[in-house]
Amino acid sequence: MKQLLIILSLFIGIYLHGQTAEASFKKGVLKYNTKDYKGAIPDFTKTISLNPKHAGAYYYRASCKQRTEDYKGAIEDYSKAIKIKPTYADAYTNRGHCKFNLLNYRGTAEDYKAIIADYSKAIELNPKDTLAYLHRGDTREYLKDYAGALFDYTKICDLTPANAEAYYYKGNCENKLGDKESACADWKKARELGDMRAYQYISTNCN
Repeated sequence: MKQLLIILSLFIGIYLHGQTAEASFKKGVLKYNTKDYKGAIPDFTKTISLNPKHAGAYYYRASCKQRTEDYKGAIEDYSKAIKIKPTYADAYTNRGHCKFNLLNYRGTAEDYKAIIADYSKAIELNPKDTLAYLHRGDTREYLKDYAGALFDYTKICDLTPANAEAYYYKGNCENKLGDKESACADWKKARELGDMRAYQYISTNCN
C-alpha cells in the first residue's frame, strides 16, 4: 500500500508539473498575441525550465526575440526548437531570416548559402510556405542568382495569385535577366494588385 501511494504521488507530481508548464506557456501565448513580446519571454522561459523539451516554448520565445531584434538569441532558440522537433518548418524559415538580419549584408557567400539551406528545408517540409520562398528569393537575388530568385517569386505567384509583392520582385528579376517584356507584364500586374513601387519601373522601362 505504501509503495502504491509513492507511485501515485509521483504521477500526481509529474501531472501537476506538466500542468504548470502548460499554464505558463498559455500565459505567454496570450501576451504574444497582444504583441507584449518582452512580457511573454519570462513565461516561455518558465515553461522551458519546467519542461526543457517544450519545442513550442522555444519557438515562441525565439519569435519574441526576433520581433525585439535580438536576432542572435532568436537563432539560438529556433535551433533548440528544431533540435526537439526537426519537422518545425516555420522555425527554419524564421531562423534563416534572423541570420539574414544579423549579417546585415556583411556576410560571405557561404553565410548566405547556409541561410538558403534553412529556407530550402522549410520548403521541403512545407511546399506551400510562401514566406520561405520570398526570403529565399530575396537571398538568391542578393547573391545575384536571378534565375533562382525568379523561380521562387514565380512559385509565390502560383500559390498566391493576388500577391502584388511577388509580381513586383518577379518583374525585377526578369528585367535583370534581360526579359523586359515579361518584366513589364509582371510590373503591370503588381500595379493592378496595388504595389505602387511598380509605377516607376513601368514609366521608365515599359511602353
